[in-house]
Amino acid sequence: MKWSRYVLVYLTLITLLLLSACAAPAAPAASGGADAPAADTGAAVVPEIEGIPDIPRNRTLIVAHLTQFLSPEMWSPYNLGGTHQQGVGLFHEPLVYADMLDGHQYPWLAESWEYNDDKTQLTYHLRDGVTWSDGEPFTASDVAYTLNTLRDLGGNVRQGAIYQTFVKEAEAIDDLTVTITFNAPAPRFHDEVMVAKGDSATFIVPEHIWKDVDWAEYTAYNDGAGPVTTSPWRFAYADDTRRIIDRVKTCEEWWACSTGFAELPEVERFVQIFMADQQAQATAMIRNEIDQTHDIRVDLIEQILAQNPEATTWTGREGPYGMVSWWPTSMYMNLNDKHLSNPEVRWAINRYIDRDKLIDFAFNGNGQKSVWPFPPFSGLQASMDNLAPLEEKYQQGLYDPADADARLTAAGYTKDSDGSWADASGERIQCNILSLPHFSDSGPIVVEMLKQAGIETSFSQPPDIGTRLAAGDFQCGLWGHNGSMSGDIYRTLLIYTTGDPGNYSKYSNSEYDALVEQMATATDDEQIRTLEREAMDLWLRDLPEVPLLQFYNRTGNNGHYWTNWPSTSTDPYMNGIQMHTGFPYTMLQLKATDAP
Repeated sequence: MKWSRYVLVYLTLITLLLLSACAAPAAPAASGGADAPAADTGAAVVPEIEGIPDIPRNRTLIVAHLTQFLSPEMWSPYNLGGTHQQGVGLFHEPLVYADMLDGHQYPWLAESWEYNDDKTQLTYHLRDGVTWSDGEPFTASDVAYTLNTLRDLGGNVRQGAIYQTFVKEAEAIDDLTVTITFNAPAPRFHDEVMVAKGDSATFIVPEHIWKDVDWAEYTAYNDGAGPVTTSPWRFAYADDTRRIIDRVKTCEEWWACSTGFAELPEVERFVQIFMADQQAQATAMIRNEIDQTHDIRVDLIEQILAQNPEATTWTGREGPYGMVSWWPTSMYMNLNDKHLSNPEVRWAINRYIDRDKLIDFAFNGNGQKSVWPFPPFSGLQASMDNLAPLEEKYQQGLYDPADADARLTAAGYTKDSDGSWADASGERIQCNILSLPHFSDSGPIVVEMLKQAGIETSFSQPPDIGTRLAAGDFQCGLWGHNGSMSGDIYRTLLIYTTGDPGNYSKYSNSEYDALVEQMATATDDEQIRTLEREAMDLWLRDLPEVPLLQFYNRTGNNGHYWTNWPSTSTDPYMNGIQMHTGFPYTMLQLKATDAP
């Protein structure tokens, strides 16, 4: 491969991206007294809003969001049009918080829990003194109602299908005890479904409010009052560019403070602003206009650190500037496509991608390649050890264009006059890639690699990317997985079963489905390891997608107004990303600096 040409193309792409994103020259250090350029967005400074009380900037936490906000009235985690990521998660305290990276758990609404011997029942003992924001007591009936309703509604609400699979009945034994009886042994239900970690959680709702509404339609906006909650947070304002959530004023207004379990957070106002331009986010942090970015590119993180000495990241001020996420990146491929339906074509595309070069060029070496559709968390080490012989057998991370050429040739493809692979009728293999702004660094590099190999491709970031992937309206896509994080890889394997909502590639293999179905109820560790190994053997043979990279949550964290951000250089107490379900716990730990 002519890497000198490749480097030139790459640099041209990055230059174009930066020119289109940057409306001003690079900013000097914000703390040095020099004027920094204004971010090219009106959202960087939160203006006064009529009817909303003023909160000092040094008591306001402002975070930037890359993707467009939903309707200002959408505050439900279960409405199919909703999401917990846009401030909604603050209103749903979990039974247990968990750090997805080291597995440490923080009991919250629940004090303790235990399974019965055969893992067919799970009992939670709830914390006494918890109340809803309208004064009603929080009890085991709320937990049982939430779980039983999710079971009944299934796919009619977000995340409902997994409850329908596992929950037979949830029963309130008394006000502080709830027992969940499963359809079959469910040893992973607590760790993988109930606790709040990453983008996963069971969001408990108040029965006395939600029993009278249609969950599929309910927005929890409540005519501007916002969700009824056990948390210290109250809805204040929302429009297309901002979401504002205020803390209660007094200790007596939040059960955790009034009972002595926790102090009120020092953050008095949480503001989430929409800033689609990553360069604008970097500039805003250099100017101390925001306190945390969304996931942004390595070059911009380095720009922030160079020009704002108070800024930090998950790894402090040193690379790789972020944490390995639960969302490993793969090249998704639509198996309904004439060419991509052929596993030899998919394996050829896999062999054309040099993951080491991808990391070098996209992240300046600050990255980690992926060979599995799950993250390399310590809680999954037993699975990785179990699957090591399969990696040796398939070598799915190997860059080998000669092998790829041989596979396509054997499958009846030849290169046409333009050097593109085409079938006997002259129809080219196409892999036009749809993705998110998160992949604006790696996506163009993948495109150039495939183009040089003879695969017709392009890169775009449509606003309806999620809808298109779910509907199968794509050829290829860069995306991640909300799968396993600890124990074993059942939850990841489940994604690829026939008909699963997350099975964007539309992979279907009855033998694979049967293995995953057996694994759902297996409790013997040896049996579980055998089943996961057999299922992954089929997965690798068919390769429904191409694992590429471990996704890094790279956010800039600003210490100008707020300190005690979680970090491997200080205390990695929580993953600390604003979109994740553990962020309310992070906000409880942040300390105000009283900077003017």
